[in-house]
Amino acid sequence: MSAGDVLISACAEEDALLRKRTQSSAGIPCSSNQLKEIYERQFTELSLLRRYIYSVLPLRQISTVFEPGCGTGLLGRELKTLTDAVYTGMDINRELLPNDTNFVHGDAVGNPCPADLYISSFFFSSVNNPVKWLKKVRKKLSPKGLFAVFAEYDYTRIQESPEIGLADMVREGLKREGLNTTSGSRLDYFFKKAGFTKLAGGEVTTGMQKPDRTFIEMHVNSIPDELPLVSWCVVWGVWRRS
Repeated sequence: MSAGDVLISACAEEDALLRKRTQSSAGIPCSSNQLKEIYERQFTELSLLRRYIYSVLPLRQISTVFEPGCGTGLLGRELKTLTDAVYTGMDINRELLPNDTNFVHGDAVGNPCPADLYISSFFFSSVNNPVKWLKKVRKKLSPKGLFAVFAEYDYTRIQESPEIGLADMVREGLKREGLNTTSGSRLDYFFKKAGFTKLAGGEVTTGMQKPDRTFIEMHVNSIPDELPLVSWCVVWGVWRRS
């Protein structure tokens, strides 16, 4: 059995260990197709940032990659064109997963998989105890293993014009859903406490623009007909197991 077969087998076994987590919506329930459209938009908007992050990763030197919260597999499919490493993506939402053996249904928060490289995108807001989870991940990473966070919203730094309190409404909606609204601003702290060393990182801020109405409706109970212009802060980073 190859290293890739072992990785995929280990991940598939975790399907039986899924923990029940609340996934209720604060606003209008979002269909799988709507979620896919949101993911596509986010993925397109951050293409230049991803290109830079790829350039600082040793993609030719790694054998296995694991992506927790892979969603529709956009990041994983792109990464597979850039490396010969065996990729496995895991998501708790079976409906979003591509029909591909590299993508498995499971709880990556409860049961992280072994790999040389972890990658994630908009994932940490769903992790209740990031430090505890990263300590588990650290044990699963190879001795020189890396964790690359391609994107995480810093919800504490949403800007809007004119100010109508939309940022506060989004944050409150996310909190009601059990999501962590401060994860983006605390990534450095999480990784340091868990025993990682930062190799690279930064942030990008979008220009002021009309927000995705479907995204807002997912998290806010009542919104005005005319939404304000909104700017989002996206944080990224690469950490090495110390």
